[in-house]
Amino acid sequence: MADEDVKVTEAAEDTAPAQDTAPAGESTPAEDTAPAEESAPAEEGAPAEEPSPDRRRSWRIAAALGAATVVLGGFGVWATVHANSERSGAAAQNTALTDGSATAAVRREIAAAVNTIFSYSYADTAATRRAAQGLLTGPAVRQYNSLFALVTKNAPAQKLVVTTRVTNTGVEMLNGDRARLLVFANQQDARAGTSQTSYAGAMFAVTARHEGGRWKIENIDTFSR
Repeated sequence: MADEDVKVTEAAEDTAPAQDTAPAGESTPAEDTAPAEESAPAEEGAPAEEPSPDRRRSWRIAAALGAATVVLGGFGVWATVHANSERSGAAAQNTALTDGSATAAVRREIAAAVNTIFSYSYADTAATRRAAQGLLTGPAVRQYNSLFALVTKNAPAQKLVVTTRVTNTGVEMLNGDRARLLVFANQQDARAGTSQTSYAGAMFAVTARHEGGRWKIENIDTFSR
């Protein structure tokens, strides 16, 4: 019986499959490590953001303003040069700005003419009219005759004596034998036989022409229109 038990035991041991043991010194093969995760390809740079319509509009406005500045700057230079050229041309034609002796002559003769034609005495208005004819020319003759007709009519009745004195003149234009002046004058009106005297100022413009060796008044502008 004992031998049978031994045999049975050995048989049992034979039947149990022996587990293969790994040879000494050999390590159990490690599990394949998972391949390293491939790094995701770097994202390509995002496309540049398109400017908004408002930004594009502001760029266009800025560009337009810049162009306008250039244009206006160029126009300013042109206008300055043109104005200087115009003034130079006007100065060349208007010798009142450059010829002092000629300007003084026209001022002196026109002042004397105004003093004569606008001064009169009720006792002899005809003398003033005669003197005026040699100091007037062109349209001024008709203008003066029309004005002086009232003097001839009213002065004797009112016994008026009028004295005119030019206080200042300014030559606006002097070109050859033509001139235009602004005249300032004072008038004193007195009534004969009384102590009544009045004073008044006057301002008017005259156009003058040089003829017969002297300056004559060609037109009188009283600025009444």
